[in-house]
Amino acid sequence: MKRFNKPALSGADQLTKLKSRGLLVADDAFALRRLRHIGYYRLSGYMLPFQIGGSDKDRHTFRPDTTFEQIVRLYVFDRKLRLLVLDAVERIEISVRAGLSGQIAVANGPHWYENPRLFDRLFNHERHLEEIDRHLANSTDVFIDHYNNKYQGGPPRPPCWMVFECMPFGTVSKIVKWAIPKQMSELCADYGLPQNVLASWLHAVSYARNLCAHHSRLWNRTLTITPIQAHRYRTELTPNNKFYALAVVIQVILLAIAPDNTWAQRLAKLLDEHSDVPITSMGFPPEWRDRPFWSASLKTDES
Repeated sequence: MKRFNKPALSGADQLTKLKSRGLLVADDAFALRRLRHIGYYRLSGYMLPFQIGGSDKDRHTFRPDTTFEQIVRLYVFDRKLRLLVLDAVERIEISVRAGLSGQIAVANGPHWYENPRLFDRLFNHERHLEEIDRHLANSTDVFIDHYNNKYQGGPPRPPCWMVFECMPFGTVSKIVKWAIPKQMSELCADYGLPQNVLASWLHAVSYARNLCAHHSRLWNRTLTITPIQAHRYRTELTPNNKFYALAVVIQVILLAIAPDNTWAQRLAKLLDEHSDVPITSMGFPPEWRDRPFWSASLKTDES
């Protein structure tokens, strides 16, 4: 078995290594600062499109005229893209959490999530409650402490509008998937999506949120959790394993939440500001702006 034996390198040695591979560096001080505050390993993921690649010994050699500044610019684009996605995910998360605490609670009580009859029989409801209890026990939210102190007579678990606020969004998406259709009908109608599609899309959104929260590369990633290719949006979701498909999912849900949102415009503006980034690596069709799906949103004046 191969044993790891790579030594740790100083910033100066890292820069020397990059130069030896053909990378052009106009400003050593600038490069050293970026290596210090971003890290060689993180930046190496953004170097791949600029390198020869393959499996030969020269696979790390940079293509002619590649500059350190190009790599940093690609990193900056990806950081801005993650922030744009997080902004959208926040609105989606809040909307879904509110929806699960709305009419379902009115019809079935504030603790409806404790009732196994409101979930599919294949759903492991006992494990679901164990997961909730685990998160409640580890919660540092003031409102959970307030409930426990004020309502010592029970019920032992807080109402749904508190519980869903401290649950990971991935857990929330599972509730959307496994609650019986009768309970999900109004929520699904809010987004104009069938329950299986909404659950799948929320799972994909949750996955994207986690990528962004952990500062993982997004721009050229092949998604491992992909949204269902709903018939109505099949053209836009083929393929469904690149960022473009995720952008479509986000836009559909955002339009249901706030029809006048400007997320699509901000996405287009970001791509314009970084026109050197190849959008095909993210799954964008060359004419994506002209497609009916996007055209109306892109023509709306920004507010």
